[in-house]
Amino acid sequence: MKGKAKAGYIVIRLLEALHWLGAALCLGMAVCLAVAPDWFASLLGYELEGEIPYTQMVQYGLMGGLNMAVTGRSGFDVGLQILMTAAGAVTSGLGALTFRRIGEIIKVCQMGTPFQKSVADRVRQIGWLVMAVPLVTVAVSLLSCVLFWPVYSFQVDVSGIITGVIVLALSRIFAYGVKLEDDVEGLL
Repeated sequence: MKGKAKAGYIVIRLLEALHWLGAALCLGMAVCLAVAPDWFASLLGYELEGEIPYTQMVQYGLMGGLNMAVTGRSGFDVGLQILMTAAGAVTSGLGALTFRRIGEIIKVCQMGTPFQKSVADRVRQIGWLVMAVPLVTVAVSLLSCVLFWPVYSFQVDVSGIITGVIVLALSRIFAYGVKLEDDVEGLL
């Protein structure tokens, strides 16, 4: 690998590792919440009983994130917190998988042209992974409305879905480039 590509590959691998670490921490938090909710609530400065005028849980993944703002609810809702941390683990895992695919593309492109079937496949996978993050957010928001917070209002961030659609379109361009290169090689 050449200098800039190698540096980019190292940064991508570092970002992948950080996302895996974030997923592990979120899973650890979910387990702590399930096993010892009193301890975890006190660690965060809450009491299981009492008025909480405003609570906000934010977890950002690669594209988009989970943002919950709840008002007028009393107590520390353990179920909601477990749902949020588990969803945080999922979105962090999706981010890690996305960075892994980007690293694989960098490695493959160093050995030849970017118009290879494996590159087109990985770009398509990245598109689906990027679209999955906001879909997880919507699913968690709907589930939290139904199960935990009936008065909860949520926002849907469509930028991740739009980005995913753009990346899927790019994967079609790469697939077409592969076909053109195969046709050119057939002529020579």
